[in-house]
Amino acid sequence: MSVTEHRGVSVQSALAIAGARLLLKPLIALYPVRTWSFAPLALGEGLANLIGWMPTDVEVERIELAGVPVERLVPTAGDLRPDVAICYYHGGAFLAGGPSTHRRVAAALARTLGVTVFNVDYRQLPAVGVGTSVDDGYRVYRAVTDSGRYRQVAVGGDSAGGYISAKVVELAYLDAVRTPAAYFGFSPLLIPTVEDGDPRYDIDDAYLTAGKLAGLRDFFDRGPVAFRGHDDATEIEPSAFPPALVIACTDEMLRIDAERLHERLDRAGRPCDLHLYQGGVHAFPVLAGATPESAQAVQITTLFLEAAFDARLQYRAA
Repeated sequence: MSVTEHRGVSVQSALAIAGARLLLKPLIALYPVRTWSFAPLALGEGLANLIGWMPTDVEVERIELAGVPVERLVPTAGDLRPDVAICYYHGGAFLAGGPSTHRRVAAALARTLGVTVFNVDYRQLPAVGVGTSVDDGYRVYRAVTDSGRYRQVAVGGDSAGGYISAKVVELAYLDAVRTPAAYFGFSPLLIPTVEDGDPRYDIDDAYLTAGKLAGLRDFFDRGPVAFRGHDDATEIEPSAFPPALVIACTDEMLRIDAERLHERLDRAGRPCDLHLYQGGVHAFPVLAGATPESAQAVQITTLFLEAAFDARLQYRAA
């Protein structure tokens, strides 16, 4: 399937890259990977809550689904598709971020598609392991699909959220329940284990490092929910996947993850579009309009999801 390379770097994106290299990369390189060091990373979500940015044309409601807190975002204007929903899973290396830090991209998807978006607040390290984070995400997906309100439900996310949404696809397949209408990943972290000779060591990412990911992996198996399926999400059975879209940067470490998933699905004849942007920073679509590239990425995602929803609807009508 298609691979699209986007050339050129906008001024806004160039500034974001420079800021990441000057500020984030040295901080991440020095930051210890220890249980006690994880707590301060949660301050980002608290600060985002304190600032309290809210969209004016999307209603945001805090609810619980299957015992998991989520933000439900529903557009208040334009053409609405009340029977279509998206489960969005935020990034943050399984230990940072939340619905507030990712509200802009969730609201952008809700607004442009006219659908309900569930912005999932799954549990994270160090309180739980990644198996529990995945289980939280899957339980929300099952609650949305089992509600009977939505004929089509897509799943997606950025970075660690791209992993969780891929695992939701896998668990739905293993349990023989309704397959998501589409999968999308923004710089998805799909291969959590870093081994000797890993090609991600050779990429000069603007701020991520394979070494830190290798250290973080030691904390993943904390329970209490047992991990199911593949550890490496690029090894998920291709037939489990609905139409897929992956967006990443050419110079980021997780480009390897994106390319491996695309290659595996392509070999199996499964539809998967890969978009690679020159330069850029990890998970840049989350900036949702702050750069021309992030605005274009959201537009590409919107068009992809519209086509996936319409194709599924035509298939059912036939």
